[in-house]
Amino acid sequence: MKEKLIKGFLALAALLTFSGMECKAEIAGDDAFSNLAWEQVFEENLIGSVGVVQSICATDDYIICIENTGENQDPDVVSAYYKNKVDKDGNPVEQYSLAKRVNDMNWEHGNGMAYNPDKNEIYVALYTNIDPENRGCLYVMDPDTLGYKGKIKISDNYNILGIDYKEDTDQYIIQTNVDDGYSFKILDSEFQVVDELGSFPESAKGYNFQDLAVCGDYIFNFPLTLDWGIGDFLHVYSISRRTMVTAPQLDFRFDNITHDEPESLCEIEPGVFLAAVNVTNTAGERKIRFYKTEMPYYFQVTVKGENGTVSESGKVLRGESFPVTYQAEDGYELSSLLVNGVEEDIEKYQDGYSLTDIREDCEIQVSFTKIQPAAVPKGNSGGTHIRIPAPAAAGSVAGACMVIGFGFFLFHIRMERKRKLSYARELRRQIILDMA
Repeated sequence: MKEKLIKGFLALAALLTFSGMECKAEIAGDDAFSNLAWEQVFEENLIGSVGVVQSICATDDYIICIENTGENQDPDVVSAYYKNKVDKDGNPVEQYSLAKRVNDMNWEHGNGMAYNPDKNEIYVALYTNIDPENRGCLYVMDPDTLGYKGKIKISDNYNILGIDYKEDTDQYIIQTNVDDGYSFKILDSEFQVVDELGSFPESAKGYNFQDLAVCGDYIFNFPLTLDWGIGDFLHVYSISRRTMVTAPQLDFRFDNITHDEPESLCEIEPGVFLAAVNVTNTAGERKIRFYKTEMPYYFQVTVKGENGTVSESGKVLRGESFPVTYQAEDGYELSSLLVNGVEEDIEKYQDGYSLTDIREDCEIQVSFTKIQPAAVPKGNSGGTHIRIPAPAAAGSVAGACMVIGFGFFLFHIRMERKRKLSYARELRRQIILDMA
């Protein structure tokens, strides 16, 4: 009974974590996954004669792929491509070009990957267990060396198809294989199962699943529809609602492609995703391609201010504008305008500021300060004087009188002392003369 209560509490905590947390940025609802435009940004020949890229993930600097060379014990190919137009040292590079590659480790099927930036580790969902000891395990990869660091046992009852890391909650989402009904589970930071989201085989468009990605309340993956002749699909699940919410068909706008298999996808910017797709062209060449898409995505604009009125905070879609207005209270004036921590010229923006082409969470801080007394002309002298309030002036005069009076008092005491001293000297002189 105690064990059941603990599991129930953990499940409830996990659900509240996902459903009740504040989301700064988020995918713009279930319809955001429909009619996505996919842009091809990279293509390269596959390395192995029967090799297939199975999974990708993104670190701060690299797009990392595992190419499975076959269902055997041969080493697989791990490649790191530049994620940005500069390397980690700031040197210019060709985006998506090869940065490094290793071929010294068998990663089983290598069906899924997830990167944890806090631990600087990649976790590989094996899917298979050629080695019986690997059943239900994750492999740990070093993202800098692309080498093996160890393994983590999740369960003896199933293998793991896909995995992703949810940075805002420090949790992992996994999908299990057929032995566990292709179910989704939430793992805590120590890889302990804290919630089970259920299985969805009846709603699937395919007969198996590829790797998965997580963004906000959504889990999405590629179902395996290879050779079915029905096209490619994206499955989208809601964590809070515990159901599949949509399964749109994908259009990669293939030309001269006879065979394709979407394998894995990862988030490279907020709401921007990269998909790894294996293709074979009409010439029989086998290649790996990267396709990028930008999903309709809400960013949060936070507006803060005191001693005045400011616009309300709100959400805005990627690329749109957000006008902000503000007005000081009586007796106050605009003194500072910070936009994402950068000071703006308040002379240019006395009444408002407009954010344009928004592509990240933004914050505007408006500061108003009390108006200071102004300098005014002093009579006809051409100079200036400061206007002093009457109570303050009266206090100043009284203080000056006290200082002057005290000065006269000290002067009187000093003169009296001098007079007495002079009289004493004269009296002493007269006595001496009389005695002589």
